[in-house]
Amino acid sequence: MRSLLLILLIFSFSSRVTGQCILRVSGVVKDADTRTVLQGATVTITELKLTVQTDSSGNYVFSGVCPGDYSLLITHADCQAMAFHFHLKEDYIQNAQLSHTENVLKEVVVVGAAGIRNEGMTGELRGKDLASTRGLSLGESLQRITGVSVLQTGNNIYKPVIQGLHSSRVLILNNGIRQEGQQWGSEHAPEIDPYVANRITVIKGASSVRYGGDAIGGVVLVEPRLLQYNPELNGELNLAAFSNNRQGVLSAMFEGGLNKSGQNAWRLQGTVKRGGNARTPAYWLQNSGVEEFNMSAAAGWKKKDKGLELFYSLFNTRLGIFTGSHIGNLTDLENIIRNGEPPVYIRDAAFSYQLDRPYQAVQHQLFKVRAFAEEAGKSRLSLTLSTQYNIRKEFDITRTERDNPQLELNLFTTMADLVWEHFRHKKIRGSMGFNTMYQRNDINYRYFVPNYSSLDMGIWAAERLQLDKWQFEMGLRYDYRNRYGITDNDKVPFDRLMGNALVSGEPYGNRIFSGLSGTGVAAFQVNSYLRASMTFASAWRSPQVNELFSNGLHHGAARIEKGDPAISTERAYSVLANLVFNKEKWDVEAGIYNKEISDFIYLKPVYPALLTIRGAFPAFLYAQTDAALSGADVSVGYAVNRHLKTKVKTSLLRAYDKSAKTWLIQMPADRYESEIEYLFVDGKKFKNQSLRASFQYITQQKRVPPTGNIKVKDANGVEVMQSDYMMPPPAYSLVNLEYFTSLEIQATRIECILGVNNLLNTSYRDYMNAFRYFALDRGRNLSIKVKILL
Repeated sequence: MRSLLLILLIFSFSSRVTGQCILRVSGVVKDADTRTVLQGATVTITELKLTVQTDSSGNYVFSGVCPGDYSLLITHADCQAMAFHFHLKEDYIQNAQLSHTENVLKEVVVVGAAGIRNEGMTGELRGKDLASTRGLSLGESLQRITGVSVLQTGNNIYKPVIQGLHSSRVLILNNGIRQEGQQWGSEHAPEIDPYVANRITVIKGASSVRYGGDAIGGVVLVEPRLLQYNPELNGELNLAAFSNNRQGVLSAMFEGGLNKSGQNAWRLQGTVKRGGNARTPAYWLQNSGVEEFNMSAAAGWKKKDKGLELFYSLFNTRLGIFTGSHIGNLTDLENIIRNGEPPVYIRDAAFSYQLDRPYQAVQHQLFKVRAFAEEAGKSRLSLTLSTQYNIRKEFDITRTERDNPQLELNLFTTMADLVWEHFRHKKIRGSMGFNTMYQRNDINYRYFVPNYSSLDMGIWAAERLQLDKWQFEMGLRYDYRNRYGITDNDKVPFDRLMGNALVSGEPYGNRIFSGLSGTGVAAFQVNSYLRASMTFASAWRSPQVNELFSNGLHHGAARIEKGDPAISTERAYSVLANLVFNKEKWDVEAGIYNKEISDFIYLKPVYPALLTIRGAFPAFLYAQTDAALSGADVSVGYAVNRHLKTKVKTSLLRAYDKSAKTWLIQMPADRYESEIEYLFVDGKKFKNQSLRASFQYITQQKRVPPTGNIKVKDANGVEVMQSDYMMPPPAYSLVNLEYFTSLEIQATRIECILGVNNLLNTSYRDYMNAFRYFALDRGRNLSIKVKILL
């Protein structure tokens, strides 16, 4: 009898448990680039080891699942994997949009060149990481990537620094086109709207021969989403607000196809931004606001073996220049640098959205047309034509109000790029091409750099060989560059104001440069989770016109800069080693590098500061030396469990002046960052919730020349000789928080990010900020970012 009761009890319990395992997990998987459904994606419930594949409509279904906590992993051969954590107590729906690992048009990916995305030292912003940077400038966004810092001018202007190198040594590709704006200094930031990008990739080191041999520092790829060739109308709305400068951002994008043929596509996008004075922990930064209006449009037509794409973008911005950086006399300038604070009347300024002089107005236009034809499975031929027009106006403080600027720079660029790629054989693929670029620069009003024209031509070839676990790549490039018609502008002679003799003719003559660049990569797949690679590169860079001939006020950076016509070409020899380890809970990437650069061009502070009609400013001179840059970029991630993840990152750099046998000036200090992220179980409405806390520690840059020709007074009033007007600031630490969640209301998905940077409102100065002479960096900054998928 007891045995019968026991059997009935066990049967009853088993029936009750079995009756609970009737829940359903389902969803639709789409391509994040094209918004089309993905067939053949693999979906796995990790804890149950259950796997299904999506059908022709992108659907997947698990039936008969018991309640509990689970992890869902979604993968596809051509896409980045996605993972979700959820608590199952009723039927659960989880849709997903997977991003491509490689743009199928291969237009902005360095494919076939020596250093495709899978090799070398790379970093990427996509998905949630990219979403958390929305509303920031391109330079600010790139700081998320290990090994990337910024050259900063105030609170609005950021230029990416990769392994200690920046400006013309870092090539930025905007939708596959070399960004050719004003690269003449720290305050000439990239004129690109980051909202255009679906993914931002950094390739560190001279790993590309396709787009130019001058990318000694690396390449930044700003990649938009692929055009959507279907009649469905899609769009997204982005909103962002920041507390520090009371900035608001609105960006919208709409796209679709023209008919059901699948041969036509279009996209429209636009962004507006407005922010007022930024605030340090102690005071407002007077006249540091920003205004932006940007838009872009794209259209495409394609058939099976050919296609055509058009792209146009317009970038407009007005940037206030902190009033405390433009000082009236030398004594006040020396006092401000010594005290590290602006005058009381500037510190007492209130918040304002108004942009007064000094400020800058910048406009950049880009138009591109690309046509391609291919032989299926064998080869592709593409031709890209583009035009860019960059206008920069600088407005100084004047005694009488006038509408015209005190400096206007106009840069016109047109380029042609012909590329042939072959991929007939599985083991061998490659490409070759020809580039040409014409530029014309015109300067009006105050002299800073001369007028000039330039003609650049380059030819290149690259091949990749796959042998079992080994992969080899090699690329070679030859460039010819001619700078001609180099003349002063005598339209409005300002020689009495700035001491420049503006005469017509060709006082500087022509400058012609040419050289070879080459790269080689060897990669070995040790096993399924460990891959190692070595990159060898030789690259050269011709001096920029500002490095040769600048002579005047660099407005946004608030300093006088003078070029040297005797400056010669840089030549860099680089070795980079990279190790990638991905297994179970570990995600590790470690890279080391060494660059030997002969005739390295750098900006050197000189004494004394100069007094002009515009005010008193620190003085700098372009100089050359032989340099050695070596360092390491390391990122280590560990998943404690399915809810808790940790990561530590570090970037170390040692930059040595081999000629002077001392350290190089103006190089980033060592950076350390740790973060911990908690992934919440999905609720009924709120999904993908996470809370991330990060801690940044930037060391004091002690590796600077110990002495120099700058005469300053120490705290005791004793004159000492330094290498800079202000010695590197102390080390500092920042604490940041970020909360992410998403929810679906009917067919609309909403993503929301709440964040706070510099949580503790720490007072600090960054060594790479040109305005560290005049003021503190920004204080606490709360933000909210909302993305609505329409």
